[in-house]
Amino acid sequence: MKQLQHFFKDKTVHQILDVGCGSGDFIKVLRDTFDEHTQITGIDPGEQWLKEARARFPQENINFSCMSGETLDFEDASFDVVSLSNALHHLKDLEQTLCEMKRVLKPGGWIIINEVANGDLTEAQENQKMLHHFKSFVDRLHGISHRQTWKPEEILAIIEHNKLSVIDSFEHLKMKKVNVEPHFLDEKYWQMESLQEELQGRPEYDQTKDQLPVFKERLEQYGFQTAPQLLVLAQAKNG
Repeated sequence: MKQLQHFFKDKTVHQILDVGCGSGDFIKVLRDTFDEHTQITGIDPGEQWLKEARARFPQENINFSCMSGETLDFEDASFDVVSLSNALHHLKDLEQTLCEMKRVLKPGGWIIINEVANGDLTEAQENQKMLHHFKSFVDRLHGISHRQTWKPEEILAIIEHNKLSVIDSFEHLKMKKVNVEPHFLDEKYWQMESLQEELQGRPEYDQTKDQLPVFKERLEQYGFQTAPQLLVLAQAKNG
């Protein structure tokens, strides 16, 4: 990610913490941004994701721990950079997690928040939003913390509200082109269908079943593309 590399090119970074790292998608971005001597720690409450992350990143300077973002088991001022990628809308206690991220950040350090944004979307990106929001709906019925996505201005407002000063921000695309391959679109339809099947026996099943044929028609007409992500570089406000 060239914008991130440009921002940090003249900054000294020794220790990085990635909160809610999952299987390590943003770890790859961090690895490509900083040199091989930078220590990167990824934490996530899901051991199944960490197992995959450890297999993807066997490098000595990258390690992983099973931990919740709401209670970080690190000393104050331990990291030069603390990141949170596509996890903001998953947090059970958003304010507590951001407070913990600020606590373990060194004075003058940087917080990176990368979050899928629900702004001015193309029709193909609206299809990704439709699938994502349906998954968040099903997850919440199962008691899993999963909010719908926010608009870019809402993400920035959340960051400012939690006593972080925005230094820079930019949008970027993870999927550069619309995918119209039949096999890929079938997989997306099956994902929606599988989520629908989880609602069998619940009143929500009948309330949402009409979404499936609409989603299928939209996939065939517009294809599929992930929505833009907003990357925000911020620092903790004094006081």
